[in-house]
Amino acid sequence: MEDRILNLPKIPKWWNKRTTIIFIVVLSTILHAWTVWQLPVDYDEPVYLRIASDYADFIKQGDLQGLMQYEVNQEHPALVKFLYSTPFLLLVENTDTSFNLFAARSISALFGILAVFVVALINPWAGFFLSLHSMTIKYTSQAYLEAIPLFAMVFCVFSMLRSEKHGKWWFYFSAISLGAIAASKYPYLFIIVVLGYIWFRFSNKNIFDAMKFIFVSGITFFILNPSIWADPVNRLLSSVLFHGLYSQSTHVQSYSYAWYQPLVYISTSVQWHPQVFFFFTSDELVFYITIFGLYFEIKEKKWTAIWFFVGLFILLVWPTKWPQYTLILSPVLAIIAGKTLQRGWSWIKPQDDYWNYLDAMLPKPPKITWWIIGIFVLVLFGGKVGYEYQLAISRRGWNSYDMTNSPLVSNVINQVNSGKEKEIIFATNKGFLIWKGDSESLWGESVTHFDQSNSPIPSDRITSVSYDNSEGIYWLGTENGVISYDGFGWKNYDQNSVGCVRCQVHDIDVDSSNVVWLGMNDGIYFFDGIIWEKLTDPESNITNIAINTLMRQKSKGIDKLWIGTYQGVSVYDFMDNTWAHYIWADNFFGWGGVVDLNILKDGRIIANTSGGGIGIFEGEWVFYKNSNSPFKSNTVNTSIQATDGSIWFGFGYPTEPGGYLMRLDPENEWHRYAANTSGYLESEPLDLFVDDEGRLWVATNGNGIQTFYQQSGNGGWK
Repeated sequence: MEDRILNLPKIPKWWNKRTTIIFIVVLSTILHAWTVWQLPVDYDEPVYLRIASDYADFIKQGDLQGLMQYEVNQEHPALVKFLYSTPFLLLVENTDTSFNLFAARSISALFGILAVFVVALINPWAGFFLSLHSMTIKYTSQAYLEAIPLFAMVFCVFSMLRSEKHGKWWFYFSAISLGAIAASKYPYLFIIVVLGYIWFRFSNKNIFDAMKFIFVSGITFFILNPSIWADPVNRLLSSVLFHGLYSQSTHVQSYSYAWYQPLVYISTSVQWHPQVFFFFTSDELVFYITIFGLYFEIKEKKWTAIWFFVGLFILLVWPTKWPQYTLILSPVLAIIAGKTLQRGWSWIKPQDDYWNYLDAMLPKPPKITWWIIGIFVLVLFGGKVGYEYQLAISRRGWNSYDMTNSPLVSNVINQVNSGKEKEIIFATNKGFLIWKGDSESLWGESVTHFDQSNSPIPSDRITSVSYDNSEGIYWLGTENGVISYDGFGWKNYDQNSVGCVRCQVHDIDVDSSNVVWLGMNDGIYFFDGIIWEKLTDPESNITNIAINTLMRQKSKGIDKLWIGTYQGVSVYDFMDNTWAHYIWADNFFGWGGVVDLNILKDGRIIANTSGGGIGIFEGEWVFYKNSNSPFKSNTVNTSIQATDGSIWFGFGYPTEPGGYLMRLDPENEWHRYAANTSGYLESEPLDLFVDDEGRLWVATNGNGIQTFYQQSGNGGWK
């Protein structure tokens, strides 16, 4: 009877290399399906989907000239984007725009899985490592350009290796794959150096084979890349020049990545999506095993060493340091790591067979121990998977946008509002943004951004923003007054024109009479289109101090201005010219004033306070605090009423960063939205907004924007 190390159970006889590869492919399929479903929309995905949609339109119309002359994103070849056009071609009309995203991601994932399969054929351990490699999983599960050239690159090398002993067909498969690489993404073409090294070491080779290889690759590239059919030389030259200029662009330079940034990417797992990559990932393990095993690859003059050093050199020298570029190295890292494990076991096993030192050193627990451990681990793993699946269900409808995956210029968003049709406008710490969405993304094809570099805005920090629909004017509050923009020109209203002394604007409200109301550091100011005036209560100084928020309530029989201050709420009644002041400053521990007001559809008033919870006015004030409601904090920054009548509240913490959301449904039941109950990432919410489609926008302090759009069949929020 054979003794086994640690008395481990024997591997079943039916478990062979083929079974191992099937297991690796199934594992890769499951992980890719998970990431396709769970990854948030990334920066370039809407760009490629929009191009794919345009390609589909050209094909449907039979417009070959339009196809060849199309210049959007011509810096990259066309093949991948053509494949992404498949769902647009198969479905004539689809109201669910997310379908096209997930369909394109599925195409990407398919080629990512095929790449794992081919690597597993080269070395099963390498395939296993690559199936768990988070950077590779991420960028082969998104509608990016990486998965197809990655697969073509791996298959190209695999075919070249097989061609020496298995016939010329493999040689030409390699050539076709190289052409597919060129038609997908140019940086992956560096693999031609590796192919040349492999071919050079063949025992039987001739120059005519190399020439035929280059010819087949060139023809394949030309056929699969219609963007160069009309003018190959100029189009190729334009692509090459673009990449050089782009690497020096403001967008790239703004990230200020160090020259060694690629080393950081290849030596660490993806940190950006902890809710997605909750499982063990192999990035660090693969990197360090590779570094250890690289010596033997060099010593044995393996093609893997050439791949590693040439790829690393390109990553370090090239000025653009995007993380997806490191996928040119991930297959060879896995291959070297897998070969190193095999090499180590090949050395240890004979030594142990001769000396039997492992048997003497290691304990021999009874076999039942391994069954107990296996069942225990399986239960834990099943529980973890079940828990993560439930969280994934809870995260449906949530999306997160920041500077890394959207055109946001700052991750501090002070206010969100609506502009013109389909426009969403943002007050940020680095200027004013206008997004106009389309079917592919919330920001559409272009984004308008104004700051001090391209406008007369007196400060880059925009504190509030509003839009006057009837006049077509954007109103921007800043630390140094208010400024208006009508789409053509600017008007700056500062200390001299407004009459303010401390001119920081905290809130703007444009009422139904087109009067602009400002809550400023030294009181309430309003503009009727001609002059600015100040509104004060002659019997109280409350209206002469900082005004945090204001809102005009104008309906049948009611015309009031509601004002939030550090003292409480003040109300000016336009119909009888009277003031009322509700003073709460001494009533609540940790009081920080009324920071936001909201008027509900039924006329009730919501006062959100910093330290005093939520006040709701319906003839008299009723307060909800953590003493009588399921709150963790009495710091309530903002609120908004949704289309179904439910009310959303944004909570912060008084002594620590972060926050959460609560929703009071029409049945007066509270629902909490945090990281363990939803897709909300627990950033501090600064403002809430519901757009015309019923989508909730959450402006956060440091994490950009989060959106939530998911409704049940009866129109209510789930």
